Amino acid sequence: MPASNLDVEILRALLADRATPLSGEVLAERCGVSRTAIWKHIASLQELGYPIASLPHQGYRMEEGLPDLLVADELAARLPVAAKGRIDWRAVVFRETQSTNDLALREAQGGAAAGLVIAAERQTKGRGRQGRKWHSKSGEGLWFSLLLRPGWPLGHVARLTIVAALAAAEAIDSLLPAEAGKIEIKWPNDLFHEGKKLGGILTEIQADAEAIVFAVVGIGINCRQTRSDFPDDIAEIATSLKLIAGEGAPRRIDLLAALLLQLEKRLADPFEEVREAWASRCFSLGRMVSVRTPGGTIQGHAVGLDAGGALLLRREGGRVEAVTAGDVLV
Repeated sequence: MPASNLDVEILRALLADRATPLSGEVLAERCGVSRTAIWKHIASLQELGYPIASLPHQGYRMEEGLPDLLVADELAARLPVAAKGRIDWRAVVFRETQSTNDLALREAQGGAAAGLVIAAERQTKGRGRQGRKWHSKSGEGLWFSLLLRPGWPLGHVARLTIVAALAAAEAIDSLLPAEAGKIEIKWPNDLFHEGKKLGGILTEIQADAEAIVFAVVGIGINCRQTRSDFPDDIAEIATSLKLIAGEGAPRRIDLLAALLLQLEKRLADPFEEVREAWASRCFSLGRMVSVRTPGGTIQGHAVGLDAGGALLLRREGGRVEAVTAGDVLV
């Protein structure tokens, strides 16, 4: 269900100052409701698992040990109130759905505004690029799709995946312990850590003859899996935030909030800055690679991105070719 304003305001207040208790009277005045209403909503949040202590003669305080839940109210509480020129992020969280991308596409076609975020604890038909199945069991990862209406020229569509991959990598790094190392990117859409896949991105668009009408960016990040949680065919090539950082792995809602804010920043940045930051993380660059494209597999030296986000390959003989769709084989 969409976030309710009162729960958002209570969570925002309690998360903003974890040390100082807030009385029911102060919360009621801030939210413009009765103390009874505050008490009822506090009880509801406690039932969800939020460690809100009720301290006699002091008030309410958020204790340590926040649950790793995907709650739309908390996401709204962790994001700044949308201002002019900012994206108005609005989240809907499902316990289970077939595909968050499919839901977001349907909403986009129905006219939903940019900033819609659809997340799910579990997807039964999660998918990656080229129709590949994406394993997304309940509670193990961050599976979500977001709706954008950037108004970009159609020739810049590849930029969306580049920007999303960079923002995701930067958001993850910002929440991991420094000793965990840097999240890397494999063109065009995969997140890696020490040679193992951590996440992926699926961008789907609707466009007219000249511009992108809307884009749905689906992002999947492995969060809580242990080695035995992965299917046998990917167990040796996949990783998760838990495997990377153990108890230092971030909560999924913290990661989602950080990712949305970083994505909004990177969408507003000049693409040249994005391209430079992306290149510093892309292990496909500066080496000979094979790329499986719709027209067959080609080889070349990966030298960078063009202005539209396509991969530039220097082929045998020195000719540089822009590849807009394909998979770098590793």
